[in-house]
Amino acid sequence: MNDFDFRRIAPRCGGQREAFEELCCQLAYRTVPQGAYYTRLRGAGGDGGVECFADLPDGNRIGWQAKYVFNIDSLISQAEESLDRALTIHPALTRYIVCFPFDPTGPTGRRGRSDVERLGQWCSKRESNASAEGRRLTIELWPAYRLRSLLLDLDTAGGMREFFFNETILSESWFSAHLDAAKATAGPRYTPDLNVETDLSKWFAAFGFTAAWSQTLEEKVGSCRKAHGRLKSAVCRTGSDSMSPKWPDDLKEAGESVTGKMLQLVEECSSLPATYAPHAEAQLDARFDDVLRGLSFLESRLAEDLKSQHGAGADSAAFRQFMAEYQVSFPAANLDDVRDAKAALRDLQDWLQSPAGSLAFERAFVLTGAAGSGKTHGVCDAARQRLREGLLTCVLFGHSFRGEPDPWTRMLESLGLPITLGRDGLLDGLNSAAEASGFPLIIIIDAINETRPLRYWRDHPPAAFQAVQRRPYYGFA
Repeated sequence: MNDFDFRRIAPRCGGQREAFEELCCQLAYRTVPQGAYYTRLRGAGGDGGVECFADLPDGNRIGWQAKYVFNIDSLISQAEESLDRALTIHPALTRYIVCFPFDPTGPTGRRGRSDVERLGQWCSKRESNASAEGRRLTIELWPAYRLRSLLLDLDTAGGMREFFFNETILSESWFSAHLDAAKATAGPRYTPDLNVETDLSKWFAAFGFTAAWSQTLEEKVGSCRKAHGRLKSAVCRTGSDSMSPKWPDDLKEAGESVTGKMLQLVEECSSLPATYAPHAEAQLDARFDDVLRGLSFLESRLAEDLKSQHGAGADSAAFRQFMAEYQVSFPAANLDDVRDAKAALRDLQDWLQSPAGSLAFERAFVLTGAAGSGKTHGVCDAARQRLREGLLTCVLFGHSFRGEPDPWTRMLESLGLPITLGRDGLLDGLNSAAEASGFPLIIIIDAINETRPLRYWRDHPPAAFQAVQRRPYYGFA
């Protein structure tokens, strides 16, 4: 596929224009300088003049803009508008790369300026204008020949080219047909009409970094924010009334310290969906323990103060009800605010440590269970649900991996893909499909105990997992 035409790019992500933008972003991602932080922007009209950008260690920003047009007038007109928007929205932008799918014409000796001359003049003018306004800007052009060169250099196995230029494979309909075939292979072990909610669906929701997992995280983080807000208000109270007691002066410093740490921790948890990194949640465990110790200290002291002022039975539901109904007073409000904050934070930590939370930060997991317990039904159902959400899954079966050939040959056979793709072509193609979706692709191998010989999965997994982990958009179950 060395001779490929951008006019015939496969309509991925909604159409040819979107597919071209995605291809340019994937090439940009693979050329980001070491130490830079890459961000892909998604959504129509929400790119702010760039499709993606990379922040460099020195504080400067590189932005990429893709224009799926085939004439110089449209290119310059659209690039002009996008650059104006990019310079406004991205003040750190110093390098602007414009990608387009045709090769500009050079000087011919005829009247009028060539495409190359017009583009050069436009770049010089915009760079000079930026300089006059006190900002540094370099405009770089990636025409068709440059994109082809990058693609050939970066996609040595041909997997990316298969995804972007072979319309017959790795499309949404192809993945749907694959899951239909997996359903047929599963036979009576998968009955879609029979569906019982189990923890397995939550585990795959986490493992695939799905919207359902993010929503659960947002809900638990929201509870922590509300609890923090109430506790912060309590700590800041300098006076008391019948409804709310004053916060003790001797606990003021401790209260301010704990609420500050709690807010920082909650905000870091809120940003976890942007961090698809192994064990990212585990790095917060020590912070959780520190804040929870601080809340426990406040709880202990406030409980002692409450008992010293109102008696041994003050820390009870009966006392709270009596004071609320007959005195319209809430002397335990500070203690209750601390306990609410502690409970909300503990709930968030427990969920992040459970499979339903922590699997979002793993690249592989093994599911075990007795025969007939519903594993095959669960994985097929999870794959179908993922496809409905635009997420990609390959479901394979242990009996397909037989004999001596490596897993990749068997996988290509099971997926109906050309054997000539090889391991790297297969993984690069699937990785591009997953990258275009914005979420990891999960490869599930069900019933590995049915593989013969049994030593197959003892001999092959290390090399297999190493090849998968070199690519960022995979989960292996």
